[in-house]
This record gives sequence, C-alpha cells and structure tokens, in this order.
Amino acid sequence: ARDKGHLTDLQLRHWIKARQPLAKADGDGLTFTLSAAGVAGWILRYRHGGRRRDLMTIDSGRYPDIGLAEARGIATLKRAEVQQGRNPAAEKQKAKATAARDWTVRDLAKD
Repeated sequence: ARDKGHLTDLQLRHWIKARQPLAKADGDGLTFTLSAAGVAGWILRYRHGGRRRDLMTIDSGRYPDIGLAEARGIATLKRAEVQQGRNPAAEKQKAKATAARDWTVRDLAKD
C-alpha cells in the first residue's frame, strides 16, 4: 500500500504515540488528523458545487474506533454520494439540526 501513498496502521500508531499535531493524506481526499490533545480522527475532503468541502466521515470517526480500512470504506461511500450529486456535509448538518429540534420538543413536552 505504501507505493500508492497510502497510510499504514503502523504509521498511525507511531504518530499517536509521538503526540504531535498533524494531518496526513491517505489519498482520494481521506486525511488522518491528530490534534495537540492527542485526538486522532478522519476527515474527507471533496468538491461539491465547485467548492471544496471538509467532512468528518462519521460522528464517532476517531482512530482507533474507526480503523484505517473502515475509514477508507466510508470515504468510498461518501465519494459515491458526491458523484450522485448529494452533499454529505449538508445532509449531516440537517440531521443534527433535526435531532436538536426534536430533543427540545421532547423536553418541552415533559415539562
């Protein structure tokens, strides 16, 4: 996999152990990120409507909960959505807004 520029699990574990903030591309828009606090996750970069977008692949997209192979699979599915004209980031935002609104309505009903 290394000859294609892909990351390896060994590299990911090494970077996490070093605890240095970084962002490393795996290819096709998938990027591994590590924050200064040591939180490792996945970002998918893509274009929709001529604009560049960043999308966390899934809400709980932290490594090692979401491993390298699974992150690549999710990225493939999200890229397919983009090719079909959908915008996964906008859909994710709408779902969050709906969930927040529904939660508030439930709280009001209980009150």
